[in-house]
Amino acid sequence: MSISGGNGGVYVDFQGLAQLKADAGRQSPEALGQVAEQFEAVFLQMMLKSMRQASLGEGLFDNDQSRLYQEMFDQQIALDMAKKRQAGIADAMERQLRRDAGETPPEAAAAGQLNVDRLRLRVPAFVESRQAAVDGSSARPELEAAGAATSPAPAEAFDSAEAFVTRLWPLAEKYGRALGVDPKLLLAQAALETGWGKSVSRDERGVSSHNLFNIKADERWDGARVRVATLEFEDGMPRRQFATFRAYPTYEASFADYVDFVRSSPRYRQALEQGADSRGYIESLQAAGYATDPHYANKVMDILQRDSFDQHLSGLTDRGAEPLT
Repeated sequence: MSISGGNGGVYVDFQGLAQLKADAGRQSPEALGQVAEQFEAVFLQMMLKSMRQASLGEGLFDNDQSRLYQEMFDQQIALDMAKKRQAGIADAMERQLRRDAGETPPEAAAAGQLNVDRLRLRVPAFVESRQAAVDGSSARPELEAAGAATSPAPAEAFDSAEAFVTRLWPLAEKYGRALGVDPKLLLAQAALETGWGKSVSRDERGVSSHNLFNIKADERWDGARVRVATLEFEDGMPRRQFATFRAYPTYEASFADYVDFVRSSPRYRQALEQGADSRGYIESLQAAGYATDPHYANKVMDILQRDSFDQHLSGLTDRGAEPLT
């Protein structure tokens, strides 16, 4: 790892401890600061793991995949909190390292004290509020930075699958028809991509990207973007990476861009030709490279075919649901 990077390369498991030792041995101010942050990330990850193990039990839909995504989510929390030094552990660690290196520690010692009270207040609330984020999610982007409590107000949250369906169904209807595919399929795809709206990617300030389909920001995109951890599959195996995704001002803009993205790409032409066949469309989309998960199409279809999904959709017209833009 390059010490000068400092933009997300914080170790959250013990595979990086050897590198930590080597970096600390350099004893430069930059290296000591980075090592302190990495130590805090490891500590926070261990704490979060202990909190998970102390819970009453697993959820109804927990499986190996959801537990993997949950672990990645906790790693992202630890990483973001360490980068922002919110617990005070890195500050205390850096003072100690500077002492060992023969440097004079900063005068404001109180600023580096372990912020135990704030940590106790912030971490459990943050974890609890997003505990259900993994259920049904493809987890391509991991969740937002842990500093959301002091960040600008995020977009309206979806507190349940029913709320997600109710608020986004009018948009799915509008843009599903424009694309020539079943609106239910678009909604199921968005549900998979975002964990029913609970894991929409956010920027470092906690502001929502409104990206419901996790479209990445390549050289063709000149709009706003967010950089987050993501799960990609290589040779059938999940790999944790960092990637940049498009950001939109509204959820409707996300739907509109998805339609334009699929329509404008020649590689998705075959998928559009099968728009009337939901399985054919999503399988062609996967085959064309939309997602690296080899089970992506099956996961979308699983959501689409759930009885609970139809139950959430039933009666929406009568209730006059308003879209969340």
